[in-house]
Amino acid sequence: MPRLRPSIFFVSGPSASATASRPCLHSLTLSSSRRSISTARHPPFAVLETCPEPTCPCRSAPKLDLEIDRKQNLNGSMSPYAQHLIVSTGQSDWTSRIEDEHDNGTSWGQVVGDFKSLLGRHGEFHDPFNNILINTSSFTPSSEPEPRHSRDLVEGVDALIFPAFRRFRHLAPLARGREATTKSTVLTSPAGAGSGGLKDFVRGYLLPEPDRLHPIYKDIPEHERAAKIRDATAASNFHSWPIVNPTILICSHHQRDSRCGTLGPLLHEEFRRYINQRKPDEQGRKLVTPQSPGNFIASENDGPTGSEPGVQGSILESLGQSLIDTTLSSFSNTNASATSSMQAHVNVGMISHVGGHKWAGNVIVYIPPTFTTFHGTTSNHQHPSSDMSHASGVPPPHPLRGMGIWYGRVEPRHIEGIIEQTVMSGKVIGELFRGGINAYGEILRL
Repeated sequence: MPRLRPSIFFVSGPSASATASRPCLHSLTLSSSRRSISTARHPPFAVLETCPEPTCPCRSAPKLDLEIDRKQNLNGSMSPYAQHLIVSTGQSDWTSRIEDEHDNGTSWGQVVGDFKSLLGRHGEFHDPFNNILINTSSFTPSSEPEPRHSRDLVEGVDALIFPAFRRFRHLAPLARGREATTKSTVLTSPAGAGSGGLKDFVRGYLLPEPDRLHPIYKDIPEHERAAKIRDATAASNFHSWPIVNPTILICSHHQRDSRCGTLGPLLHEEFRRYINQRKPDEQGRKLVTPQSPGNFIASENDGPTGSEPGVQGSILESLGQSLIDTTLSSFSNTNASATSSMQAHVNVGMISHVGGHKWAGNVIVYIPPTFTTFHGTTSNHQHPSSDMSHASGVPPPHPLRGMGIWYGRVEPRHIEGIIEQTVMSGKVIGELFRGGINAYGEILRL
């Protein structure tokens, strides 16, 4: 297994190594008949044109019923979105349209259908310029029992939001009615204020921040504008947990397309195998996956921190002193003896259709804003802030912190490269790159 590699930060100018990285040039606007979402001018990451060959044995790609499109350039093939909402279901395949799960008898099926109804075309919160990507996942809902304040409390649903990097529990379906969602509020709000239902959740976490509302709405009446932007009061009805561990999502939606349905579970198994067999670095720090394939570990403590309205818009602005204070929280010191190692969990899950089945396997890598690079030596292209990190004994911030990186045409032979180059070193693999999103909701292109 390979040793941990030092990170290489993108440096523009003649001093940057042409063989290791190249500038990432982005257009300033994104042409789309459906929406217009800004793109980052100069995303701070290095690019490897091709994925390095694996240094350890890996499984071969399976034979597929349908062919993979290997001719089209993947760059720009990711549909723009503002936030990614993921509902935990505990299963790896779903009906072709996940909104059709609404009547499957489960709480998560109702919640998915309700979110689609609220945010989809003709929905109460539909905004073509604020696209919310909604997926189901193989992560199992929390097994932690809910507080019991009433015999009539309903079973809730777990959800994740990226790039806000928040985890939520006990969301109740709209179909339960006003009375049920009010009782559910006791589970999510310390003060028990408001309804705590899905509409409040949309208002509090999925609508755009005031400064991110599309300019087309600049002349609408103030009350209409207020209905289109995020409401901190609604957000206060919910507790959330910060996600400080990397998350890898793989499309496995067989009932939508057999290519992802075949490749997805294989990639899921291989990612977990590679991560868990990977050797610790020179300082004894190691990547691990949750013990159960369906488990999701938001942080090593995985405890509530209360709601933080507006975290998406300020996520990078808070990476100064707070990074020094909290960055090591992404590692867990088992500390039972001198031989105990530091661990960073990597969540690996399967999700429903994200678009582009002809480019299966589709993989999304989300790097938390507080995640750091493992390092042994200082790179010649180290970001200046990393020197301070070394001097203070704090690992340098990750070049892809707060970002989501989309890859397509991923095979088992690419897994080592994705872990070593993207998760560990903060470099994007150009031949696989479909697009990405940063902490501000800006779309990333090459």
